[in-house]
Amino acid sequence: MARHHLKSWIIFCSHKIEDLRIQRIISRNVKGNETMLPKETSEFIEQKLINVTDKVTVIVPVYNVSSFLSKCIESICEQEYPFLEIVLVDDGSTDESGKICDSYAERDARIKVIHKQNQGVSSARNTGLDVATGRWICFVDGDDYIMPEYVSYMLALGVAYDADIALTTHMFGSFDNKQMDADDVRIWTGEDAVEAILCYKVPIGCYCKMFKREVLKTTRFIPEVFIGEGFNFNVAAFQKSNRILAGKLKTYFYRRDNPTSAMTKFSIKKCECGLKALDIIKENLQIHTDRVQTAWEFADWRTHSDFYDAMVLAKVKNEYPEFYRKCLNVTKQRTLVALKVPTTRSNKIRAILMRVCPAIIPFMLKIREKRHNVNISHR
Repeated sequence: MARHHLKSWIIFCSHKIEDLRIQRIISRNVKGNETMLPKETSEFIEQKLINVTDKVTVIVPVYNVSSFLSKCIESICEQEYPFLEIVLVDDGSTDESGKICDSYAERDARIKVIHKQNQGVSSARNTGLDVATGRWICFVDGDDYIMPEYVSYMLALGVAYDADIALTTHMFGSFDNKQMDADDVRIWTGEDAVEAILCYKVPIGCYCKMFKREVLKTTRFIPEVFIGEGFNFNVAAFQKSNRILAGKLKTYFYRRDNPTSAMTKFSIKKCECGLKALDIIKENLQIHTDRVQTAWEFADWRTHSDFYDAMVLAKVKNEYPEFYRKCLNVTKQRTLVALKVPTTRSNKIRAILMRVCPAIIPFMLKIREKRHNVNISHR
């Protein structure tokens, strides 16, 4: 009987937390195309870019994503802002991805294709950076796709406020297909941005961001890091920037159901690399303030808790008992750091629940997958 009540309580709490996480989305009355930007934002973009012809380089690392690649490339070619350089870096794909890249290059002169030996996503992006000629640089993953305003929205923010980096804090995904009601633009210092991304208020990947090329002159992805590589890259770039513009409208679609994605299936090597990436971030911090240090501690807790979730969902805790115990202990014992940092409300609730009953979060994630009919293979 007690076990039955515990299961009922977990189900009840998981639904409540899911509702809290998306209540601002499901309560909206969105008319027409739910992915469209608010009218005032469209007018802002048109006004700010009326005489702008700056070239923007879009870098796409490509590896065995033939099922998704055409949609990705077409979404870039169909950007409202036309002055693009599109660099497709085929990282030694063994499927039809390379041929797909070549076929699009024949149709659009803005596309450059680089075929190289497989050396990983960090090396592929670095290759793109080495040949980029645009004044601004942004990234798209080969299995994702972007809205027509992806480039113009961030470029307008960057131009309007003379920023070094422009970004958006929200994105579409397999569990979220509704646009924000209105924008909320913030001007950040480098320290503000570092704290925000370490507190998971900014997507940790390199997508959803646009960088002035001069900011990236000495910034590259770490070749041996294949999980958390974008996290490192962003923190490094933020620390070199004086002004960062942060909006919150969604212009990027992050795919969760690619079975070949590095983020889909469990791997102990991925977990070890992810923790190594965090250690590298800490070692390379140039801003040594209490707020940044505490934010890093939160990122460390959140990463351990994510890996705990991944192990439970993949049912591998008995295969890696020592690593499982480490993640579980950190997850339960360091939750209070989430209450000390300016992270999201959902992260604070997550921390409280994981202190009491860690298993509720992976259980909730599984329910979310079923609710949205998203099939994710965790191992």
